[in-house]
Amino acid sequence: MAIVISPLASGCLQMVEGFHCDDEYVELNGRCTPGSWNIVGIDFQSNDEFEVVEGDLVRLVFDPATYGHYIPNSFYLEGYEITQEIFPNEVITLDFLADKSGNFSFSSSGLCRIDIPGAGEIMVDCSIFCGETENGRTGVISVMD
Repeated sequence: MAIVISPLASGCLQMVEGFHCDDEYVELNGRCTPGSWNIVGIDFQSNDEFEVVEGDLVRLVFDPATYGHYIPNSFYLEGYEITQEIFPNEVITLDFLADKSGNFSFSSSGLCRIDIPGAGEIMVDCSIFCGETENGRTGVISVMD
């Protein structure tokens, strides 16, 4: 395991920026952990059910290039109590260890993106554009044992 730490004046330890894990490890929560990522791309349009195996190192990827007209600005994974702010033009990754089996609901809130000829692209409340009153998306990540 290749963890680089340095002491702070307070006596606590901190992870040094630029540390690198060996090839058979990944960085999770500031530590090198054996394994590789199970990458799950969430685009909020084509699939809302995902399956991983208990013990998997899961990397959720939010890539604006894959979104349709719905643009998320937040993500919440129930049961793991994971909350993530999502920015409209930025690829976001969210890493966690799938250490609990079961079905875990996720939800997001956001806006709809529309292109108005002559005005360009704007973000509006989804109920205005497409009639969706929730301004959000939901789904399930199933962690199988």
